Amino acid sequence: MEKIFEINLLTASISGIFLGLFNGFICYIFLKRYIDRVDKKFFTAYFITIFYKLIFLVISVLLLRHKKVIIILGYCFFLIFVQVVFELVSIKSYGNKRDT
Repeated sequence: MEKIFEINLLTASISGIFLGLFNGFICYIFLKRYIDRVDKKFFTAYFITIFYKLIFLVISVLLLRHKKVIIILGYCFFLIFVQVVFELVSIKSYGNKRDT
């Protein structure tokens, strides 16, 4: 029987990019609600998003645990890289609005 969908380095990288965009967008929306509030609330929301990203990464690596290490590394690299770039762009645009 033929495999319809096989996970290789290319598909793992593309899925890492899309899921990184998805997670970055979710965290951006969540942080946007708390960015003008008191520091305690903002940092609480910030640590919640970090914890969410860490849990998402651990669960997705556990789902890929039977694959080759290079596939897992490619997926993790693109997932983390896209999330960081997405947050840096959103934070930078907010800093320009506040003249900081």
